[in-house]
Amino acid sequence: MDDIDRKILEILQGDSMKTAKEMASELSLTATPIYERIKKLQNSGVIKKYVALLDADLLGKNLVVFMNITIKDHQSEKRNEFVEKMVNLDAVREFYHTSGTFDFLVKVRFSTIKEYRDFLLNEVASIRNIGDIDSQIVLEEIKYSTRIILS
Repeated sequence: MDDIDRKILEILQGDSMKTAKEMASELSLTATPIYERIKKLQNSGVIKKYVALLDADLLGKNLVVFMNITIKDHQSEKRNEFVEKMVNLDAVREFYHTSGTFDFLVKVRFSTIKEYRDFLLNEVASIRNIGDIDSQIVLEEIKYSTRIILS
């Protein structure tokens, strides 16, 4: 990957709807090499997919909760069973295995506290091997970005 590839990725991270022609103009190149580079970045897996970023406030889904979870049994089979069940919950937006006091960090998004409570009681509580859950409700989203810094 060279500097032109990095510039293309920077442009796409800011606006994935930009055309190869628009990027070519911005980078003082022609559209064909831009298009070919984008295809190469897609085929190599650097570009995983294109998505639309939605406004959670306008959609009424502005309650974000981070759940710190500790599991009881870290034996591989038990851990993997827990992971599989969590991954399959529709409300789980992000899910990380972490170091420190807790074993996992989960991000969920809802419209109301009641929706979160119902999720916790009806879906998460049915999963075996959970030792402790510490929920942190986001009061204000100060910065959010999907951008990966390439420099």
